[in-house]
Amino acid sequence: MMKSRRNGSILVFILALIVLLSVLCMRLMQETVQELRHVSQFHRRDDLRMHAYSALDVSVGVLNEFMMVERTLYSPSQGWGSPLNYSEISPLDPTVKWSISLVDESGKVPISTIAEKDLVSLFSIMRSEDGSLVNEDDGQPFYDSLMDWQDSDEEERDEGAEDDYYEDLEFPYFTPGKKIQNFEEFRMIKGFAYDPDDPDESGLFYSADGSETIHQKNFRESFSFFHNGPVNINTASSYLVKFLCGDDDSLYDEVLAGPNGSTGDPYFKTMNDPALVQLRSNRSISTSTTATVFRVLVTVTKGKANFQLHAILAGGNAAQPKPKAGGSRVAPKPRSQQNSKMKYPFRILSIRENENLID
Repeated sequence: MMKSRRNGSILVFILALIVLLSVLCMRLMQETVQELRHVSQFHRRDDLRMHAYSALDVSVGVLNEFMMVERTLYSPSQGWGSPLNYSEISPLDPTVKWSISLVDESGKVPISTIAEKDLVSLFSIMRSEDGSLVNEDDGQPFYDSLMDWQDSDEEERDEGAEDDYYEDLEFPYFTPGKKIQNFEEFRMIKGFAYDPDDPDESGLFYSADGSETIHQKNFRESFSFFHNGPVNINTASSYLVKFLCGDDDSLYDEVLAGPNGSTGDPYFKTMNDPALVQLRSNRSISTSTTATVFRVLVTVTKGKANFQLHAILAGGNAAQPKPKAGGSRVAPKPRSQQNSKMKYPFRILSIRENENLID
């Protein structure tokens, strides 16, 4: 009887030990699988990252080739707007997909140089209802608030807002006292975001639910933080062209129609075209016919995994934003000796991985 109990106890102990070892083995297997997945994700990310930079190289190569052959970049319709189609290059791995968006950033107005009268006029047009007369004074509060947001003093403009205003908000904050850095910053500035306490004088860029208004979308497509030169009229948005033309609808149609000549090119090559000569007299915004700064968005996918690369490229003659008092933008570093010897025509002003380049 005692021997039978002893054997039974040993059997129970062995079964318990087996169960314990099984649990430990399962736990070890789970941790191993998780670690392998983690390592696999890193390897896949590195693989997609390599593809993204390769696609960026393709974009730079295509732009460089057009620069060498045609000497001047005017419009994506020259062929450089679709780098993958032009180069006929695709990933060696058939499971990897590339897409490249190449936009002429110099087809936008430098936000740092636009004159007060032009910006006030633009905000006034945005404030007016469709078909109604534009009151040029309606844009002044938005301009004043923007200037107060950026300046370093505490002197409030006639229709602006300084720290006293922002400190009284439900979630108080202070004005930065430096140049605005990106479009999302407008959410913080009086009048641009919706204010339930002042609905008639707010919500220019953001509606009550926080979504972008059509005015913010148009503004984003028409203004840039990354160049300081004239606007390339060939790639300017239709909204910007309309603003530059003012009330002259016939001039607007002429500019959109393209050059008035026998070259056969669908883009302007010179500012001597009669339509562009007339355009220059409407606003104080400088215009040109050349592309000098480019925004590149590369998207690489493999199955459910994806990798994005945003880059801003500037040609050698591109005018770039200059640092101003109170601003935080860093002046571009001078070209290296090796870069100068190579006479490389482009330089990278900004590059970001897997995040929106919202400015």
